[in-house]
Amino acid sequence: MKKRIFAVGILLGTALFLLAGRLFYIQIIGHRDLSQAAGIQQQISLEGANSRGLIYDRNGTPLVGNNQEYIFIIREEQFDGETMNALNELKAREIQNRGSGYRVFSSERYDKSIGQRLIRNSSAYILEAGRRYSKQQTAAHLLGYVNPQDQSGASGLELMCDEELSLLNKKISASADVRGNLLQGRGLVVSSAREDDSYVKKGIVTTLDAGLQGKIEEILKKSPKDGAVVVLKSGTGEIVASASTPGFDPSNINEYMESGSDELVNKVTQGEYPPGSIFKIVVAAAALEKGIEPESVWQCEGYEIVNGKRVNCKTGGEDGHGTITFQEAFAQSCNSAFIQITQKVGAEAVLDMAQRMGLGEEALSGYPDEKSGNLMTARQSAGAAIANLAIGQGETLMTPLQAARMTNIIASDGVDPGVHLVLEEGEMVAAAAPVSVLDKETTEKLKKMMAQTIISGSGKTLSAETSMAAKTGSAESSMGGEDVVHGWITGFAPAEKPEYTITVFIEDGESGSGSAGPIFAQTAQYLSDSKSFEQPFSF
Repeated sequence: MKKRIFAVGILLGTALFLLAGRLFYIQIIGHRDLSQAAGIQQQISLEGANSRGLIYDRNGTPLVGNNQEYIFIIREEQFDGETMNALNELKAREIQNRGSGYRVFSSERYDKSIGQRLIRNSSAYILEAGRRYSKQQTAAHLLGYVNPQDQSGASGLELMCDEELSLLNKKISASADVRGNLLQGRGLVVSSAREDDSYVKKGIVTTLDAGLQGKIEEILKKSPKDGAVVVLKSGTGEIVASASTPGFDPSNINEYMESGSDELVNKVTQGEYPPGSIFKIVVAAAALEKGIEPESVWQCEGYEIVNGKRVNCKTGGEDGHGTITFQEAFAQSCNSAFIQITQKVGAEAVLDMAQRMGLGEEALSGYPDEKSGNLMTARQSAGAAIANLAIGQGETLMTPLQAARMTNIIASDGVDPGVHLVLEEGEMVAAAAPVSVLDKETTEKLKKMMAQTIISGSGKTLSAETSMAAKTGSAESSMGGEDVVHGWITGFAPAEKPEYTITVFIEDGESGSGSAGPIFAQTAQYLSDSKSFEQPFSF
């Protein structure tokens, strides 16, 4: 008997010793690891919530992430038709939350009585969270959008700066107890695999001006035809506004993936179009460098015959302009004179100038999916095709951003500062040093020729309370299998000392001065009204 009692005592003592050791491990040695493991089991992943750094305009105004939404989390076993009806009343959309045992919805709206119904009938957990985009998201095409599955950048600035905007191994979740009941008051938790990476980075600062961006979008939306507008800060090449229509809602991207339309196309950077008469800026620059003066005289009979091919001067009527100076031919957009000028200068000189002015290459370094347009080759410009080169037709293609960069060289006294979109600690992030393209004398002559276009040429119907200089263009093209004429205007204001470069493109606009011109003038007027110019000028 004593031996049995002794044996039992040994077993109990051993068991108590092992239990004490286990408690010591749980409470002291393994506490941290076990707590973390338990915590992971109690996290309900919320895919779709905003976990990225913000994108700001040049003045520190958030362009994304400053929108509020409401998150509704409901256990699947408590989800029924009445719950769905209540969520439909709030126009809530389901966001992905795979394999958690919960249904997760988000809505821009919240109604107290509906919220109480959801809590009472379905034990819903409701919290406020930041929503990345609004339905009327400003600068949507330029900013781009994120992949709904993992919140990584999928296009535009979101993709270009994805590393700066993303969390490392990011995860957003709501906290629950061991039974799966959500912990009220805990809100959303942001975490990552490494403790020192568990924060949302501040984000990036762009060159955009939120006020100007909003106004440009408002002006462009009033146009009966789709198009694009881009505004650069002269001298620096900073993009202060960029708009494209039709627009889209980046928080509901799947709808546009299946639409078959071009809502997701950023016409500013991805639209490649024949430039028409705005290409005469390139021809004029090449001619001035070859010593052809603005006062030189040319003849326009209403058409030009080149290697047996007749090309009409559409602005000269049946009888043509008659005797016309180079400067007048530029202002009136005389095809005949410009074909003669191109023949005298030579196709190679014109193509060389086009390359120097940034045509045929991407304008914005590192920006995703930007198109480079197309320049005719010397061979393609031979014979009768030199007429197409002279008037911006044929194989020549240009994006609105390329057109703005080309124009900004003239506004910047012959220097190409490039095109820029991101600021770093208040300073512009430049891909390369500015390049001198034209001498000052040539630039001043071009400025006067562009100013004359507004004073007495194809842009004479345009007006604003500031001086303007520009070149209009009407470009023959095809769209949807039909022949169309696109409208262009590109220029700057004020005319004498440019501060902003403005380019407008209107799809199937028929006339540059008629469709794109008014948008150009309204933009210049807004810049004047908003006191965006450093000082007033009068022409």
